[in-house]
Amino acid sequence: MAEELVLLAAYLLSCGRGLLEEPQAYGPLRCLDAGRRVLTLVEQAGLHDERLSAVRARLDDCMCGPMEYRDLPGFLDEVCGSLITALKDSELISASTGHQE
Repeated sequence: MAEELVLLAAYLLSCGRGLLEEPQAYGPLRCLDAGRRVLTLVEQAGLHDERLSAVRARLDDCMCGPMEYRDLPGFLDEVCGSLITALKDSELISASTGHQE
């Protein structure tokens, strides 16, 4: 797991650097991909939640599926809403601290 987290940090840092010179539209896609990678790590760490898996699957479809026109703002609104619902309706995060101990 530690190796995957280090690779994720390297990905995020290289994305940050790349965004300085890349087209503006790359930013949301890079964030979407980072979220997908984090949810994959969550599953690998042993936390299995159907709703989080469904969000990750939607992100997988977007990032790994055929390149087609997407309403990216609408898609991100949808997956953010799904994630918020999953978090509100679960005990995945602590209400008092915002994270699990």
